[in-house]
Amino acid sequence: MGYTQAVEMANLMDLEQGVRWHLQHNHYPPAPSEMIPIAVKAVRLCREDKFDETIVLFFDHQVYEVFGWSVPAYVIVDIYHLEPWVNEEI
Repeated sequence: MGYTQAVEMANLMDLEQGVRWHLQHNHYPPAPSEMIPIAVKAVRLCREDKFDETIVLFFDHQVYEVFGWSVPAYVIVDIYHLEPWVNEEI
């Protein structure tokens, strides 16, 4: 159900709006609002085939224990199921 809704949001909203909706409604507990710009950046990097480029987290996050403060873009896309936005042509 969550993936289907994510695909719909990717088709109905712009990138930031769709990711915001997805992180706040398709995840329990909802992702922190600080994660929205990071998730958007991860999607943009993955669209450019820069999957391994790192994004520096500026707050303590669940992936910190594994990757530290620098997290590859593909990890953020994978953890938050952002594939519908990576595959979009927007």
